[in-house]
Amino acid sequence: MFKLSTLGIASSAGNLFMKHFTLSFLLFFLCSLGSSAQKGLEKSIDSLLQSTSPRPFNGVILIAKNGQPTYQKSHGYSNLATKKQLNINDQFLIASISKQFTAALVLQEQELGHLKTEQNIRHYLPEFKQQWADSVSVQQLLNHTSGITSWDKSLVFKPGARFSYSNINYAILGKIIEKTSGKSYAALTAALFKRCKMPSSTVPPLQNGKDRSIRLVKGHAENADEKFEEENILNLLDSPPMGIPATGMISTAADLTQWMHILYNGQLLTVSSYQEMIRNTVTRPHRWGEVKYGDGIQVDQLDKIDELSMSGYVPGFISTMIYYPQTKVSIVVLENISPAPNDMNRVFYFHDQIRKLYRNSL
Repeated sequence: MFKLSTLGIASSAGNLFMKHFTLSFLLFFLCSLGSSAQKGLEKSIDSLLQSTSPRPFNGVILIAKNGQPTYQKSHGYSNLATKKQLNINDQFLIASISKQFTAALVLQEQELGHLKTEQNIRHYLPEFKQQWADSVSVQQLLNHTSGITSWDKSLVFKPGARFSYSNINYAILGKIIEKTSGKSYAALTAALFKRCKMPSSTVPPLQNGKDRSIRLVKGHAENADEKFEEENILNLLDSPPMGIPATGMISTAADLTQWMHILYNGQLLTVSSYQEMIRNTVTRPHRWGEVKYGDGIQVDQLDKIDELSMSGYVPGFISTMIYYPQTKVSIVVLENISPAPNDMNRVFYFHDQIRKLYRNSL
């Protein structure tokens, strides 16, 4: 009995050891595969940045997992005239990515009971003279289904009928949340940035007498000769065709990475608000094909890969940020050059290639 019992114990111990060894080896093998894939991705991006066709890359890239950087690179100049090198912590105008922050502020105002997204514009801005203020809802502004294309013209289609991108939608949203909160847009964004621990983000003009845009790089727009010249876009940001709530935020790659980590991991909006942000989608044409647009955010599943994204273009700057919920990986690409907008595949060539390289690594 003693020998059989001892043999049984030894056998059990051996089985336990083999299971532990097999599990450890499997984990090591999977980690090795992950490390190899990461190194392959980094090498591919490094190689990509050396290309000058169809144009040169001039900006910063930050890829992170669970909010922690796994790859970051600055390539090119913060000022093309002086050849000052870019730094990963430099500030950029993020153009239409600004809309996502405005959308979040709108949903926060709704959480506080200050507004309802199904209400029309006139309800919150009775001073508006435009007739369409009675028929366009806050939600239709959020997902660009308002039909508004000009401050002074009639709607081009019935509100809610289809998608038509317009900065005016978000300029109006900025006015609405100023009215419902009793605070300036600058104050609202400052509080949001503080809550999200984004110390290098701001909006023009100065906040509390302090200029938080001291690391803002020079923007450069492409001319007819395919040369990049300095563009002072700051003077145009609050003009009627643009609007700071639609296009005017200043941020860094690190701050935008922090934003995605906070937003997509349930640390900012309530579950219902977040679902509203990504649920009220409409199909839009895009260089990636037809994608869905929610409240300041593109929401889609391509090739069974969930993807949340937004990009932006203003004279002098282009930007992209993408989040993959399944892997908790974020990608930020910011450039302080804006190629001519007649070919958006060329404009966003490097942004799209980095996206493709990451998706191929999965």
